[in-house]
Amino acid sequence: MIHLFHGEDEFSLREELGALKSRLDVDDMLASNTSSLDGRTLKPAELLAVCGTVPFLGEHRLVIVEGLLDRFESRRGAGKRREGKSSRENVEPWKAAPAALAEMPESTVLVFVDGEIGASNPLLRLLAPIAEVRAFEPPRQRAVPDWIRARAGTLELSISPRATALLAELVGNDLRMLSQELEKLATYSGERQIEEEDVKALVSAAREASVLGMVDAVVEGRSIQAVKLLEQLREEGAASTMVLNMITRQYRNLILAKELTLAHLSPAETGQRLGIKSDFALRKVLEQSRRHSMAQLEAAFHRLVEADVAIKRGVYDEDLAVDILLADLSKAPAPAAATNRAGGQPF
Repeated sequence: MIHLFHGEDEFSLREELGALKSRLDVDDMLASNTSSLDGRTLKPAELLAVCGTVPFLGEHRLVIVEGLLDRFESRRGAGKRREGKSSRENVEPWKAAPAALAEMPESTVLVFVDGEIGASNPLLRLLAPIAEVRAFEPPRQRAVPDWIRARAGTLELSISPRATALLAELVGNDLRMLSQELEKLATYSGERQIEEEDVKALVSAAREASVLGMVDAVVEGRSIQAVKLLEQLREEGAASTMVLNMITRQYRNLILAKELTLAHLSPAETGQRLGIKSDFALRKVLEQSRRHSMAQLEAAFHRLVEADVAIKRGVYDEDLAVDILLADLSKAPAPAAATNRAGGQPF
């Protein structure tokens, strides 16, 4: 049997791989009959030799190949994309592999494991007729509450609708993190139902929620809300330098998102380049980047750099520097020049 697991949802993929191992390990000998191969350097003859070996004192041999199909993905830079050129490994040496794999012993179970793979991947096309292909993609944000409820049922947990909605909002569609947070909440709540207050008290992302909300208010020009959230953060003991770092990180992401969009990368590719796994967070970054011109984003970033320099040089204390910066950046439309509104001079 041949399986081909691929996709961005690495958590669900690994869970399915674990479930497959459990089904195969009927005689407690699977660990001794499991081979894990590095697909980045694997050659066809090496794969066929391992798959052709019968299990030792066991019913099944499991062969796991990691990252082989990724070698055959198109590699396109911005310039190459415009020219329609691409480069990927030659699939020719692998063309005989599907027929040979079809003849491997029935005791062998072969699993190819990869990340996101395009439908045009040539090795995927070769293997699809002989393999069970499963794509693992994270749920859309609107489907996350359903996933939480289903996961809670699996863990025999009771969670209220408000707690479910808040957890989905704070964590997004990162299923591994959601699973970890649910396990922590289960330990914290004991036998009782998990409530919204439990999520606020325990989920690590909740402690960043007000920071992220403040950053969004700054970027989106909601100055009154930005100031109010900044005051709340300070009451909770947040340092102005942390606030400055969070705003800087967001504007850096907005500039990169703008550049990648102009280079005609897809949202999925943009999210991968930025390291953003949550669909919700990625949509927000893309939407915010569209609201600003590149000149406005670059001007805002220069203001952030100047504020950081002003703090380090002692021109302003960090609270005052962040107050001035926040008032400047949160005005709609986004800033087009880097000046100190208080004194009319650049930082």
